[in-house]
Amino acid sequence: MKKIIITCPKCKEKMKIMDKVAKYRCPNCKEIYKFTWYKRVIQKFIGFFQGIIQTFVDIKNNFITKYKNTKATYNYMKQMKTNMKNNPNWSNYHREQAEEKRMKKAQKPSFWDKFKK
Repeated sequence: MKKIIITCPKCKEKMKIMDKVAKYRCPNCKEIYKFTWYKRVIQKFIGFFQGIIQTFVDIKNNFITKYKNTKATYNYMKQMKTNMKNNPNWSNYHREQAEEKRMKKAQKPSFWDKFKK
């Protein structure tokens, strides 16, 4: 059985109950609450429409997220295109730095070069 959240009619606090007809005690005011089959039907009916509304909200949020991601990707590609026009090796910056470091190391004479002559 799944749990549902209802408000206590006396203290107006939320309480979690099982989705079955029974008597429940409010944890805040200790009032006994009868969950009848009539209240259960109403709860199911309300829950159905809340689910539909939540689905529409999720669809809207999904569209907004996809739009923002697409916009960010477009801006990044635009920035990359302008930087590539100015400097074709802009994206290869780290590779260039490593190559320069390697070339500097290659120019230094090694210890064993002295004995080869």
